Order: sequence, then C-alpha cells, then structure tokens
Amino acid sequence: MHRHGIGRRSVLAAGAAAAFLRARPAPAADQPALRLLTNWYAQAEHGGFYQARAAGLYAQAGVPVSIKMGGPQVNNMQLLLGGQADIMIGSMELALLAAAKNLPVVAIGTSFQKSVTGFMVHKDITAIEQLRGHPILINTEGRSTFWPWLCARYGFSDGQAGVYTYNIQPFVMNPRLAIQTFVTSEPFAATQKDIPFNYLLLSDLGYHTYGNVLLATKDIVARRGDDVTAFLRASAQGWKDYLYADPAAGDREIVLDNPAMSAAQLDYSRAALRRIEALGEKGGVIGTMNDARWAELHDFVIRDNHALDTPTWRAAYTTEFVSKLDMTV
Repeated sequence: MHRHGIGRRSVLAAGAAAAFLRARPAPAADQPALRLLTNWYAQAEHGGFYQARAAGLYAQAGVPVSIKMGGPQVNNMQLLLGGQADIMIGSMELALLAAAKNLPVVAIGTSFQKSVTGFMVHKDITAIEQLRGHPILINTEGRSTFWPWLCARYGFSDGQAGVYTYNIQPFVMNPRLAIQTFVTSEPFAATQKDIPFNYLLLSDLGYHTYGNVLLATKDIVARRGDDVTAFLRASAQGWKDYLYADPAAGDREIVLDNPAMSAAQLDYSRAALRRIEALGEKGGVIGTMNDARWAELHDFVIRDNHALDTPTWRAAYTTEFVSKLDMTV
C-alpha cells in the first residue's frame, strides 16, 4: 500500500471517527481509566494504542486509558485476574486455555489479523519443509501452541526443538539452525549486522491466528461495555494513523516508556507490519475477529495438541464489540 492518497483516506476516516466520538457523553471526572497491560516493553507492535493515547483519541471517545508495559518477568494473566489490569495483550491460545479453565476472561478484539511470529532461517532454506531434521529454537509458549501443529503438518519431531533465549548469536554460529522470532524484531538486528537470512511467517504456513489479541475481564465487559467499544474504535483509528499516517506522537510515547527503543527499530517494525499487512488487507476492518477463525484455531489445538476438548471453548471470545467496528485499512 502506497502513501499516495492516504492523507485523504485518513481525513475521511478521522471524520467518521470524530462523529462517533462526539456521540459519546463526556466522561465523569472520577471515571477510572481502562488499564491496558501490554505483552512486552513498549514497541511498535503496541504503537496504535500509544498513538491513540497521545493523539487524544481515547479522551475524545470519553474513555480514559492507561498503558502499562509487560516484560519477561510479568505474568499478565495473573495481573489481569488479580485486578491490576482491565485489558491485556495476549493470544488466541491463551484465551482458549482460560475458557477451558473457566477463568473470567474473554477476548474482545485484536490488534493484528495475523501473527507476527515466524522463523528466521538461513539463505539456503526457502520452504518450511526443508527444516526437517534441522535444529529449531522456539520459546515456551510456542512449544505448546504452534509446535505440535508444525510437527503434525510438516513432519517435524520434538528432538529438533531447542529453547530460544531471544539471542540471535546461535543463529549466526550454526548454519543449520532456525529460530522463532518476530518479523518486526530479530530480523532488524540481523539486518543491522549484515547477517543474511530468509523469513517464514507462520500465517503464510497456514497457522492462522490473530496477533496481539486483547483479553478483558468479564467484569469489565459487563460493567463498562460502552467503554470497551469506545476503546476498540479509538484504538483502530490509532493503528491506522500509526502505520499509514504520521506515527510521531505514538513514537514519542513509546520512547518515554522504553528509552532503549531506537528510531531505526521503530521504523523497521512499522515497515514490517505494513509489508505483511498486519492490520488486514485493504478495505478490511481493523481489529475485527470472526467465528470461523476461532473455530479453525480451536480445531488445531484440539487435534494437534491432543488437548482435552471442552464445550466452554466458545466462551474464549466475543464478537459483540468488534461487530461495531468500521475503521478500515
């Protein structure tokens, strides 16, 4: 998607969003903020939320929003269930697990229409099938989610899987090694060091998950449904502005929370999100979810992970709020 013509689309979209925002009553002076907990240190993958806050979109929507960073030592689900957050960035698999355990958590929307996870591989690898027998480093979550699916679909074995520690040095040292990474992150480090690589995105391999899914407590959904809708709509506008208009406001907020984040990394990550069409194809609704995609992932988890099926799995998500979204890419 080219920038030519984006300004006019942004103006039209902003006008539609403004009409919605004006329709909402002003928030009460003592109205508590919706507390969003991210899944890592502030980065471009959270940019739409920072953009919406910095540009005053949440305030205009009548719903104050605070953003708290996650990190490697943060148990987001524990904080959400403990009342320390209202909405968290998680995953479809985590929502299904919560439903199986009857936890009071529900997915209300998503950031991306596809996962930003994939495999960084050496240049001689051009297809996932070529990794049979090669060592592959994956993280703990991946071992219990997409790895069984990869084994079932592509003939991988557990003996190939090692532990990924978020360090690309093993990849540099071993010409047979592949590593699980985010398309927005580790490839930037490799590019900066002139390390050649190819990239295999999980969604391109057939593992069709949403990326950075938003999970909320059922209490918040019940008590503040209008605020949840307003939050999602303002976030959709924030994401469109951050990726396809002017990201300066969002970037400033990101760097304030995470001073280690560089402008070069932010630029690379945004370009990667645009390249893979993370928000969806042109004309698609930003932040939406549908029943078919959830059913597909549920079937993957049950069949390939040999997980115990449960009739409560549909409680993992709701389309009540995304059905009201209309901001398009």
